[in-house]
Amino acid sequence: MKNILQFAGRNGALVVIGGVVLGFGVPELSDLARPYLAFAIFVFTFGSFLKFDPNSFRVETAHARRTLLMLAWATFGVPLAVFSLIVLFKPSPGLAQGLIFWALVPTSPACVPFAAILGLNTTIALLATIAATAATPFYLPPLAAAMGGYQLAFDPLDVSLRLVIIVGGAFLAAVTVKRFAARFVRENPEAMTGVAVLALFLAGLGSMRGMNANFAAQPRLVLELILLSFALLLGFQFLGALLFWRSGRTPALTAGLISGTRTITLAWVVLGNDIAPLADMFLASAMVAKYAAPALTKWLIARLNGVELPKIQAAAPKG
Repeated sequence: MKNILQFAGRNGALVVIGGVVLGFGVPELSDLARPYLAFAIFVFTFGSFLKFDPNSFRVETAHARRTLLMLAWATFGVPLAVFSLIVLFKPSPGLAQGLIFWALVPTSPACVPFAAILGLNTTIALLATIAATAATPFYLPPLAAAMGGYQLAFDPLDVSLRLVIIVGGAFLAAVTVKRFAARFVRENPEAMTGVAVLALFLAGLGSMRGMNANFAAQPRLVLELILLSFALLLGFQFLGALLFWRSGRTPALTAGLISGTRTITLAWVVLGNDIAPLADMFLASAMVAKYAAPALTKWLIARLNGVELPKIQAAAPKG
């Protein structure tokens, strides 16, 4: 099992995209995996906490203003930018619904293992994920009403409780493992990344339910939606990195990651039966982009990080 986890940790980007490809190509596996999405979220959140380093957290407290600005941009700036695009280009109501909720949902917990895979700042990714997820039940309903007139009928406290159970349970599980197997966790960082990667593989597998049938029925539309999803994700990754470029390349690239990587499954949850068919197809397409992006960007991000890495290490602790 250790060897499997280490392999997944070393080849995270390819393993994650493998889940998407397998789920798309073998619909029966996607159908089997779909009910376990909540379990997958718990496990990759647990895996993310295994990567948490208190020393890195203390380093980040010295850059609290920078981290708060990154969080504000990812949580509120991205939805406002997407809303501006909707006003400018006037897409169909179904696509507009998908775009709005893609932008409104928070930074994905998957950002933490993605940050580990890409060599970025896992602490920033973790802090952004926790803060944005905790705030979601309170900011999402009014913004959804203001931007699209959507009335979301859910109790913020109930949703908050569920999130606390998932995130808090994953945190307690990680603390317990690190308490009783601290040496193993410390000496096997790739295996710890592998825990989250395998959960992301399962999430990618389950997220492809229905995509094969949609592609068979409307191949051109599905391809257009996938291209749009990649354009949004990579566009906001680029924009987020550009906005914070002066903070250093690693933090800036991490800001880009949290800008373009959203908790798409939450959009399905809050919309429920009110989701438009085109919005549903768009969100499924966005899952393809989300899980494929690390494999496509890893080389470029490594190159960008590698250029300035010695300079950053000489000037300050890596953050």
